[in-house]
Amino acid sequence: MRRVEASAPGKVILFGEHFVVRGYRALATAIGLRARVIVEESRGGSIRFISPNLKLEESISLNLENPIHREFEVYTAILRSLKSRGYTIIPHNVIIDSDIPLSAGLGSSASTSVAYTLAYTTLHDSPLREDELLEVSLEGEKIAHGKPSGIDVNIAVSGGTIVYKRGEKPIRIADVNIPRGYSLLIIDSGIKRSTRDAVEHVLRLSGDYWSIMEYIYRAADAIIDDAIEALRAGDMRRLSTLMNINHGLLSSIGVSRLELDMIVNSLRESGALGAKLTGAGWGGCVIAIIEDNIIDSITSRLLKYKVYRTLINASGARVDYSTL
Repeated sequence: MRRVEASAPGKVILFGEHFVVRGYRALATAIGLRARVIVEESRGGSIRFISPNLKLEESISLNLENPIHREFEVYTAILRSLKSRGYTIIPHNVIIDSDIPLSAGLGSSASTSVAYTLAYTTLHDSPLREDELLEVSLEGEKIAHGKPSGIDVNIAVSGGTIVYKRGEKPIRIADVNIPRGYSLLIIDSGIKRSTRDAVEHVLRLSGDYWSIMEYIYRAADAIIDDAIEALRAGDMRRLSTLMNINHGLLSSIGVSRLELDMIVNSLRESGALGAKLTGAGWGGCVIAIIEDNIIDSITSRLLKYKVYRTLINASGARVDYSTL
């Protein structure tokens, strides 16, 4: 049986979450945690989805009726989009695996959408161009998030580090310089939250107090320019200080919470150069830049949380294995 395995990276927003919603910039980077999707031809007459992470399995007909498990709807949406582009729908098995924590603001759904789209079109000996891969994968993201900004899919497709602004083509930072001896820690608070509720809260606050909030938004946008310079220079200490400032701005607009602040403060007191929440806030993850020689001492103080050590500026979607 022909078989293709593809993968795509998760992402973190280094700077600009929430502020990006009102047209300001965000700086996002691909991380070393990846989603992997295997697509293999099947002799059956159906499409079989298997997710070991979610402990879910389901088969649907080639007519692409909606699956019982909503988690698989992203893949049927992608198949419908591919069918409209002339791809045939063939019997196949889909095995979805991922290093990326679910519902943690790290782009898990976008990564699996991109990896599946790349694997399926490669199985047809006709992998999509990067711009087409983005367009089709976005159909899956619409199922997962309603009206996605597109930042997660852009990162999953291209990898690297990008500046993103709504309505504009993302700008790729091609000369990022990450020196040896530093890692990114991702700490999953385990607190579930609604991205939509957090976004609506900030929009209400900015609408009611724009004469004040405008300065916070402008400060967050100014951080982007300094952060790009720090990334190009390999200045992790400057980048970390900017992360600390950005966390303060996010706290000021009410999207942090006591437990997130406790994680951030614990990291800084333990020797992290910089730490901030990432994503919508009210839960989800904290990120920190750590010197490698003190990682063990820092992680030993975070035993109640899931902690991931990874790199930034990781590579984009790729085919990892094929029997074609």
